[in-house]
Amino acid sequence: MKLQWLGHSCFKITLDNGKSFVTDPYDDTVGYPPLHAQADAVLSTHDHFDHNYFKALEGDFEIINQAGEYDRFGAHITAVPSFHDEVRGAKRGANLLFGIEADGLKVVHLGDLGHQPDTEAQAAVLSDADLLLIPIGGVFTITTPEAVALIGRFKPKAAIAMHYKNRYCNFDVSDCTEFVKTTGAGTLPNEIELKKGALNGCYVMDI
Repeated sequence: MKLQWLGHSCFKITLDNGKSFVTDPYDDTVGYPPLHAQADAVLSTHDHFDHNYFKALEGDFEIINQAGEYDRFGAHITAVPSFHDEVRGAKRGANLLFGIEADGLKVVHLGDLGHQPDTEAQAAVLSDADLLLIPIGGVFTITTPEAVALIGRFKPKAAIAMHYKNRYCNFDVSDCTEFVKTTGAGTLPNEIELKKGALNGCYVMDI
């Protein structure tokens, strides 16, 4: 399995069989360079412009944006409901948590999670993750301290930060400084090969 960070909450996951999933495609207003990627399926955690800009993608792709379980291209995908804020969606609505199991790995994408997981289904999808893709910027998602607490609670083998301020993202959210200082996060290139046990600890990706 290969993982490429395309910016913000958008990752491309390419399976060993060549099939690809793209998560949360963003539009040009987010600040990153225009997004161009090929996908066989798109996983969209919620219906906001920085997570559902499907026009940026190429291919005859399926959009998965509803809770449920899906078997696609040799991957088992679990989409579990959560909320975009700490008041059960009253501010910003719903959000999905995605668990992607393929090639002997479990990758979990939290989208714009805005609260600590509090249901059995949420805990189940977060358990035993080889890699957790977690927002840290606050304001629209959990904050860095909340992200660190979540990592400590569910103990993924590795976690990569997303949805934070950097030289591209123009959102008024926190950068990754506190996350790196608190967790000792290392830096990865924006495209890596994922193998069982290869990553341990917390990371940010270069872009």
